[in-house]
Amino acid sequence: MKKDELATLVNECGDAIITYRSENSKKLKYNVCTLDFSTEYIQSKKNRAKESEETLLLFCWDTDSYRLLKPKNVTSVVPLSSVLKNEP
Repeated sequence: MKKDELATLVNECGDAIITYRSENSKKLKYNVCTLDFSTEYIQSKKNRAKESEETLLLFCWDTDSYRLLKPKNVTSVVPLSSVLKNEP
């Protein structure tokens, strides 16, 4: 997956469960992430990560931190609302 494709998918989802293959262990892992950094809660968190051409900066609710993900390792993006069965 390309960086702009991943950003578009996550923006459409709002909050999303992103499954990816770990660089080190090669195991599948997941994070619950968002690209919407507008909330006071997210803005209050410190971020030292710097996005590059190969990475996308996201906020992960399950780790309560910013995270750089490599779009090439992403295997799926599922809207959190569909997992929680929220009404549209």
